[in-house]
Parts: sequence; C-alpha cells; structure tokens
Amino acid sequence: MKHCLLNMLWKVPVSIVLMMVVLFIISNVSPIYDFKETVPFSGDAIYNPYSALDTSLGWSRTNLHTHTHAAKWINECEFYPDSVLAFYEKYGYDVVTFSNHMELTGYPGDFDREVRVYEHGWNLAKHHNLVFNPVKVHYWDMSLPLFCSQKQYKIDRLGKDADFVFFNHPDRTNFTDDGDMAQLTGYRLTEAVCGFGYDDTRCHKWDVALSTGHYVPSAISDDLHKPRRSDKIARRCSFLNISRPHYDDIREALLAGRFYSMYLPDFGNGDLSVKEAANHNLAEITDIGVRGGTVYMKLSRPAVCIETIGQGGEILKTLNDTSVTDFTFRPGDTYIRMTARFADSTVIFTNPFARWKGTSVSGTPYVEYEHKVNLPLTFLFNLALVLMAAGVVFLIRKCFSSGHKPDCRC
Repeated sequence: MKHCLLNMLWKVPVSIVLMMVVLFIISNVSPIYDFKETVPFSGDAIYNPYSALDTSLGWSRTNLHTHTHAAKWINECEFYPDSVLAFYEKYGYDVVTFSNHMELTGYPGDFDREVRVYEHGWNLAKHHNLVFNPVKVHYWDMSLPLFCSQKQYKIDRLGKDADFVFFNHPDRTNFTDDGDMAQLTGYRLTEAVCGFGYDDTRCHKWDVALSTGHYVPSAISDDLHKPRRSDKIARRCSFLNISRPHYDDIREALLAGRFYSMYLPDFGNGDLSVKEAANHNLAEITDIGVRGGTVYMKLSRPAVCIETIGQGGEILKTLNDTSVTDFTFRPGDTYIRMTARFADSTVIFTNPFARWKGTSVSGTPYVEYEHKVNLPLTFLFNLALVLMAAGVVFLIRKCFSSGHKPDCRC
C-alpha cells in the first residue's frame, strides 16, 4: 500500500502539469490569414489630424493606460482608483482612464467622465490591447501568440464587440517584429513610446506601421502600476483638444488624431515639489496644421531641435533652437510627423499628416482590411496543435497505466 501511495504522489502532480500543457496548446488554435499587401499612403490630398483644432479650448492632459487595485483578477497596483486619480490631478491631468487587466473599473467621481476600457491579455508574449467601450469583457486569450495571424485574430475578435482597439506597447511585446507591424491592422491607436528612457523616443515600430499605409495615431501613457514612484508617474502622456472630458469627445479626438503626445523626464529625480512645479510649466503646441501643401507647427517655447520625419522613419528636416517649423510635401512624401526635443529632455510628438484621396469611411486615411483565411494552412496549423495536445494526453494515460501493476495489498 505504501508503494502505491508513493506511486500516486508523483503521478497526480505530473498529470496536472501535463493537462495544463494541453490547455496551453489548445488555447492557441486560430485561423491563418493571407494578408493583403499593404501600400504606403497615396493621393493628392493631405490628411490633417488637426483640421478641427480649436485653440481656444487648449489641451487636456490625458493618461489612457492606468492600473489600480483590481476587484477580480490581476492586482498590479496597491491603490484604489480614487487615490490614483488624486496622484494624477496633482500633476495637472484632466483625463484619466482606468484600464485594469480583464476587468472594467468604474470612475471614482462624476459618471460623465467614465471611460469604459480594459486591458486585454493573459498571454506570455505580452500582446496586450486596450479595448474601448466593449459590449463585454473577453476572458479568452491565446497563451502564446507567436504568429502574425494569431495577433490579428485577437485584434479582430476584440474589435467586433467594442468601439475600437488600441495596440499597447509594441516595443515591449515579445515576438512582434517589423514584419508584424507592417501587416497587422484593425487597431486604431498605439503606444509609440512605451519605455522610460530617452532612447525609447525614436518610435521605430510606429514608423514601420505608418510606412506601410496604416494610419494609426500614437497616444502614449504611463501604463502606471506604482503611483508612489516618481520615476513611474507623469512620464508619458497625451494632450487632447476637446471641449469636455467625456467619452464621446475623447473618442472623436483620439480617432481623428487631434492630440499630441509627450515624453517627460523624472523632474527632480524624486523631489516631488520640483516634479510637481515642472509638470505645471510644460512646453506645448500653440498652433499646428496645413496650409496648401505645407505643414506647420508653433511651440510655446524654443526647442533644442525640431525633426520632421517621413517614410521609413527618415529624418527629412531638422531645425535647431526654434519654436516654429514647416515642411512642404514633395511628390514622394507619403506622410510626415514632427518631433520637438527640449533641453530638459522633454519630447513632443505630433500625429502624422498623410497623403490620401480625401474621403474614406473612417474620415481618416485609416483603411479597414479584410483578412482572408487560408483554409489549407489553417487546417494544418490547428491539426499540428491537436496532435501535440493528443501526444500530451497520451503521456497522461501512460502515467496512470503501465504494463507492470505493483502489488498494492497490505
């Protein structure tokens, strides 16, 4: 009997682990797509994301990606929403949305200011998406979305039951390369800067997406988990041109691209009084738009340099020690965006001006691509997953049944 008990002691936990492996494998079942070839922006017109800019409204400072103490699932912050909101208001924020993993979090105050959003993703690749105004929370996720088709399937599923999907931190998403950024569509915004280092402000993956004709504005946020830490809060934010901090106004400005984003250093390096004062005295865009074929921008104070960036992330023009810049589209230019770098390491990012035909369903150069399923590859891919899972199930059965049955009598 003692021998039987010892025999069972190792078989049960091993079998549980193997069953978890089965679930891990099966969760990755998905279609395989034939992606359409994406092409750079084209057309005689120039899309101006700031065409409806109202300078009398100013800019509303915004953090869209914020974690708090969660009620159900993954707790990645010790503070409740009201406390986190108080931290942000101290630094001059007007809009804060709460995006806990797999959970909708209520706004701690005026109901009109609530934005229904959650961060989707359990997976090991950290392929996460913000889902805005969803019909429901999708708890399903792939355990390891390695392939572009799997990531696309996730985005498409989430988008069917929501206003729009936001591609979180692509630079920190494992197994996501330039090829993925060139093919993935269906998301409407992204976080072009997702690190806290100045070297993270080059926005390479954003330029890859833009260079393949995917019109996606960049709204960067803290992805906050630790509001007490000076080096984690008020480091990345966006400034929306809106009349009210209500969802309809926020949504319209985000999808149009009528905002700019800002990377900030940790002012004071832990001295909160210095940090607070600096955050209430930031440089800003005072005017931006298009006249004819020329894009222009004016800042509230001179920048060390203003870069104009175009197709392939190429820097097309650099002006030093200035608060104004302009750039005239040339025949080969598909899009341009501008980056202003200041002496205190603050960086301002505009959204892209892009060539287009002047009309589209979205009202922007954004195109909704159809993703055609490749049936033979889908069958073979999922068959391989099923066979792998079946192999593990076979091991489980072997674990509990062997040719030699020990004598378990007392």
